[in-house]
Amino acid sequence: MKFARLLSLFAVGLAFTGALSAQDAPAKKKIAVTRIAATDSVKARMSGQGTGLSLASVLEALDSQVYDRVLGTKRFEVLERSDADALAKESAAAGTAFQFNQADYLLTIRVDGFNDRVETRKLASLGKTVTARVVELSAVAKITEVSTQRAIASTNFQVSRRQADQLSENTIGKNGESSDILLTDITREMAQKIASRVADAVFPARVLAKRDKVVTINRNDSSGIRVGQVWEVFILGEELVDPDTGEKSREEVLVGKVKVTRVTPQNSQADIVEDTGIDKLALVRLKDDVTEPAAE
Repeated sequence: MKFARLLSLFAVGLAFTGALSAQDAPAKKKIAVTRIAATDSVKARMSGQGTGLSLASVLEALDSQVYDRVLGTKRFEVLERSDADALAKESAAAGTAFQFNQADYLLTIRVDGFNDRVETRKLASLGKTVTARVVELSAVAKITEVSTQRAIASTNFQVSRRQADQLSENTIGKNGESSDILLTDITREMAQKIASRVADAVFPARVLAKRDKVVTINRNDSSGIRVGQVWEVFILGEELVDPDTGEKSREEVLVGKVKVTRVTPQNSQADIVEDTGIDKLALVRLKDDVTEPAAE
């Protein structure tokens, strides 16, 4: 009887401890992503240039790619976009604050620049014409904290891709919308930039562990981090108050640099290049990126 009672008390203790752990564990923030659209001027210009199909393809693909990339950061619970669209529009019309299933953040994206053109150069001596399709995309992403309706970040992103072809004299001209390769590439790159910015604005990248000359960073292979990148490391100092606005912030003290050597589905590792105080939970920010090879 005593043994059975002890087992019962032990089970209750485990359940209580588990409940406390569940309460203490940080929950993912909820983010609603509205439908991505282009400005009226961009749509009108692309329609006049006959490249409206390219713009429509980019908007449709960007819509799903951003959802996928933000979810891939593993930092957010991403809410259904279609519902967020309707409620955000309804709230704006009524002049009320946007509320969607207790969302913590709202992500809105507007494409404010787009070009899809073909540049041609004739090489008479070789009897060939060199053509290059150039696609350029510009978008503004704004992150709003729903509870306060305060914009915590607003960033403009530009992405461009170029693809060259050599055509003989007998080749018929190519339509700028005949290939989706560049459109797919540029959409994926833009979605990754936006998702990375969203994650960094709400959850800055941090050092999870330091072992000898290697640190582990809480960014995975879906976050945009790549082998070869150099990141600066900061620790937080004293609280600062802007004398003009009264806005509070924290001093950030540069304590080192690291170079990414390994990226996994869980996190990333980097070799320490400089160290004057790198420690666990220090902030890390990208300093030198590595470029991807352009499409040929």
